[in-house]
Amino acid sequence: MTKRANIVVSGSPSVLRALNDRSALEILLRESEVSRAQLETMTGLSKPATSQLLNRLEAVGLVKRVGLRDGGPGPRAQLWSLNAEAAYVAGIDVTATEIDVSIADLQGATVSHLTTPVIPGRGEAADALFGTVSEACALIDLNPSDLAHVTIGMPGAVDPVSGQLRYASDLPDWAGIDILRTLSDHLAVPVTVENDVNLVALNEMATGTALGATDFVLLWLSDRGVGSSVVLRGELLRGSTLGAGEIGFMPVPDLARATTPSTGFRYGDRLAQPAVLALAKAYGISAPTGTNAVTQALADKHSSTPGFLDDLARRIAAGLAGVVALIDPELIVLGGDVGLAGGEVLCNLIASSLAELVQQRVTIRPGQTDRGSVGAGAVQSAVIPARERYFAAGSTLDLPSA
Repeated sequence: MTKRANIVVSGSPSVLRALNDRSALEILLRESEVSRAQLETMTGLSKPATSQLLNRLEAVGLVKRVGLRDGGPGPRAQLWSLNAEAAYVAGIDVTATEIDVSIADLQGATVSHLTTPVIPGRGEAADALFGTVSEACALIDLNPSDLAHVTIGMPGAVDPVSGQLRYASDLPDWAGIDILRTLSDHLAVPVTVENDVNLVALNEMATGTALGATDFVLLWLSDRGVGSSVVLRGELLRGSTLGAGEIGFMPVPDLARATTPSTGFRYGDRLAQPAVLALAKAYGISAPTGTNAVTQALADKHSSTPGFLDDLARRIAAGLAGVVALIDPELIVLGGDVGLAGGEVLCNLIASSLAELVQQRVTIRPGQTDRGSVGAGAVQSAVIPARERYFAAGSTLDLPSA
């Protein structure tokens, strides 16, 4: 059953035209293809007005004809769709070891992808990023300056005043650089720099475990550290200095029962890889990484190994308790290589420990296992403002020349 869009019926002709253009484009974004008659029904416009609208949007390259509908008596109906190739965005994942670039169209579909290794100590991080973007664009004969928006995912957060990266000690090549100004000047297109865990949360909300959730927390547990992202009413919580979610700095007690060397008093200290490995060793598990320790514990049939996961869950719950008590989320998504290795078993153990600490009951589930979740979230982040810009302009849009 098709839904009728809400159309404003008062105002100047240019305002009405812009509203109608936008409504039609949003319908075409949802629908793979529609006929003129279907669009007429969905928008509530007259037949002549719908035809004029489609012709206007076709003239600026935002919609295209996609063949004729087969079947039924009489002439076959012309079908229309959003021209997703009218604009492209870039989603970029920057880590200590590589720069991963995805170029996507207005539908969010990836059309070009390229990963280049980072050479440690070379001191040319920005140049390497620009070069990777340019090469990824060249694969589809696109000029980087024609990108509609670029979102770059990095650990930590960019200071809104200095433009420098904070909380990201594993990216030394970016230290002291005004990232926002440098990237905007070189790329000459709108740029967003976003925390990598925030982008994973966007991807989980768009296509993953948090699909349909409006209030949730993503807890990221990896061999490189711990992070989190908070989504309230469907929006990322960033904080006044964009530092929201840096849960690793939060002081927490150590609720593990095993005796291990001192791990510090902060959540990040308790769940850093050395601390996790020390906890595993206390239960007779020797592993090179925290992820391996969790995997071994799940596979090991010895009676002592479940104790490691129990204690690990208590440590995790100790930090989550304050978050849950404060914001009362409906869902906690457990991500990162350590969190995903623990899967449903670790989620259930955390939930049991959490129930002993707070009154609120919250569902805890593992996130997606997609390795490219930061890049996918970056594409989601970039395509939203790109659509806003192009859909708001509608038939007045001045697209770059081919």
